[in-house]
Amino acid sequence: MSNHSRIEWTDATWNPVTGCTKVSPGCDNCYAETFAERFRGTAGHYFENGFDVQLRPGKLDLPLHWTKPRRVFVNSMSDLFHDQVPDEYIAEVFAVMAAARQHTFQLLTKRHGRMRALLASQSFFGLVSDAIFEMDRPLVTRWPLPNVWLGVSVENQRWARIRIPALLDTPAAVRWLSCEPLLGAIDLDDCGGISAINRDWVGGPSGGSGAPHPFVDWVVVGGESGRGARPMHPDWARSLREQCQAAGVPFLFKQWGEWAPIGPLYGDSDEVDEAHMEAVGLEVIDHKQVIQLERSGEIVSEYQPTDPQTWLVARTGKKAAGRELDDRTWDEYPAVTS
Repeated sequence: MSNHSRIEWTDATWNPVTGCTKVSPGCDNCYAETFAERFRGTAGHYFENGFDVQLRPGKLDLPLHWTKPRRVFVNSMSDLFHDQVPDEYIAEVFAVMAAARQHTFQLLTKRHGRMRALLASQSFFGLVSDAIFEMDRPLVTRWPLPNVWLGVSVENQRWARIRIPALLDTPAAVRWLSCEPLLGAIDLDDCGGISAINRDWVGGPSGGSGAPHPFVDWVVVGGESGRGARPMHPDWARSLREQCQAAGVPFLFKQWGEWAPIGPLYGDSDEVDEAHMEAVGLEVIDHKQVIQLERSGEIVSEYQPTDPQTWLVARTGKKAAGRELDDRTWDEYPAVTS
């Protein structure tokens, strides 16, 4: 929990809950779990219970003490909509966000179903209103809360098809996608997507749950970092950027992660690019692992790939890999609602 953050797309983190359980491939190398489990069994440590789900009521009012407006990532160490977190407690979190209206709160979940059910529920709004009343704060006059961005994590096409439609049917002032770790290509047109994020399109989802608009407002893309990191093909990131540009939706490229692209294995012909093969040799000498990565996501070895989009990627570490996509950074954000 910090009023500063090294996460590229936020200013601060706030964790009224810690701990989680895995639900999809994007969770496999969870940085939060790795960190918390280091301290399991350490008497008196904040993470003595490792990554078990724990409510942290002592942290609930933290954003109320931050006077300077900032973007706040909610539950970087958990998932607020985890089934072990009671509805009443989630309502308390929303009550704090309603009271701390000077901040913009960024929520991410892989529990899309519970998020949709709660946020569309009149009874949940009642719980939030009760919690605000107990805080002796002004009652909520706008719902969904204008300073809360709701997002889902989508790592590949399968989970995009499942989570994005649920997000589009959830009342939210701003909706966003975190495609990190990006583990495969995502075609938003195959999950209600490119149409859903294009404001010129009129035949989209109804937003029948009371959502003010049935659109995605922001897309964040990033590769995986850490010991077990899986590489990201450059075409996966480029495709999402191009879909956003076509729809006029802000795009942020967070990082390459552990693996940096070297270049395509093939040049303008079917012949292997000798310059890149030489680069591979140099990388290997420098004790950096290099692999051939096909656009399909398959990591190939011990045979000559036939996919002309095969890229060479080297394990350089997050810092060396950087966060430039096609020779520039992409740091676009949705407009702040008021």
